[in-house]
Amino acid sequence: MTARLLVMFGVISVSLVFGGRQFSSASLTNTEEHSSDDEGDRSCMARTESGEEVCIDELKLGSEQGQKEQAGSYKAKPLGGDIPAIRSIVDPHPAFVGIAVDPVNDVLVMADTNRKSVVSYDRRLGQVRSDETSERRRQIIGPETNIGFVAGVAVDPGRRELYAVNNDIEDTMMVWSYDSEGDAKPSRLLAVPHQAWGVALSPSRNEIAVSIELQSAIVIYRREAIGLETPVRYLRGAQTGMADPHGIYWDDQNKELAVANHGNFRGLLKNTGQGCEQVAAANVPDEGGRFQPPSITFYRATAKGDEKPLRTIQGTRTQLDWPMGIDVDAAHDEVAVANNGDNSVLIFRRTATGDVAPLRTLRGPRTGINRPMGVSIDTKNNEIWVSNFGDHTALVFAREASGNATPKRIIRSAPAGTASSGFGNPMAVAYDSKREEILVPN
Repeated sequence: MTARLLVMFGVISVSLVFGGRQFSSASLTNTEEHSSDDEGDRSCMARTESGEEVCIDELKLGSEQGQKEQAGSYKAKPLGGDIPAIRSIVDPHPAFVGIAVDPVNDVLVMADTNRKSVVSYDRRLGQVRSDETSERRRQIIGPETNIGFVAGVAVDPGRRELYAVNNDIEDTMMVWSYDSEGDAKPSRLLAVPHQAWGVALSPSRNEIAVSIELQSAIVIYRREAIGLETPVRYLRGAQTGMADPHGIYWDDQNKELAVANHGNFRGLLKNTGQGCEQVAAANVPDEGGRFQPPSITFYRATAKGDEKPLRTIQGTRTQLDWPMGIDVDAAHDEVAVANNGDNSVLIFRRTATGDVAPLRTLRGPRTGINRPMGVSIDTKNNEIWVSNFGDHTALVFAREASGNATPKRIIRSAPAGTASSGFGNPMAVAYDSKREEILVPN
């Protein structure tokens, strides 16, 4: 049996071939309804143009009778029920987004937005020359986990806990122990504002910070916050310089928060009764939406409200282009960002400000950096980790590496060369009949 399916603007064309006979339908509608007293099960029936009824189930593929008959045109009765797709486009392997390394317990944790899971590996794992899938330590996956379009992750080595935030749909932050596995319920589940992306932990302050894309904000909660608990403070407003924040890192040593911004600023919205319109917050200049260059902004750890940043790295010399995950190396006074727009990792002086060039960059074909989403610095082992969304890999380099450097080790969620669909959060689909292409916005 062969089958072909064409979907275009709500019309479905189906062609089925059974034992040499062809059945086709311009649409899934019946040409004739049978009365309730018809004999036998009509769910397998198809009707020829001459009115002959044939049960598809009774046709034997390759039968002598079928081979002798000429292919004809038939109107197929829809089978209905739980029908499997003729084909599907799906990536069965984890696709890495946020990344966090725990050098104390030798654990590497990554968010997997494709399979809707959180995966962990032994930090020491991975070989540059191996093309095989790396062995996972744990995978948290299943309906009880509440994992959806998961983005940022963070780890707490002292308590052996991991944190993950959902972006765009579920609007929650989940917490599990390092030993959680499979369809494990979170030990804590916290409701957070819509479009959370990054999460950062401050053990010294016993607080958690979450970046919110839509509102260009940072919200700070107690570390033990749960349910519908209100944040202890928030940071947002035109003067903060934040615009579509993604990566966030809490630098406990220097008592600062570092934030990576895409540059899309949207002002506050107010329901006026006739729809929503942009309005200025109290004592704040007009917050009309605007695009601005991507940036890295730094704030006091105790910052709140519409507080100005301590420093801002922004401008053409910075090379910032869709900056995603961010990490601070307080021991060496450096900050690293996953630069998704040009397949690179940029490292700046932590105290830099203005339109400054990076201290060094990781970029080039030998690096293997492919749509990087996360970065994590391991000062204990003098390494820097990069999570790739484009090809099922996480790479580790020497901390001082720069240019077109080769990674020290590679962790793979699929064999080398395995194609990736690149689906991030597909919400619609269209068909281009001229080019015979399926279009999927993410």
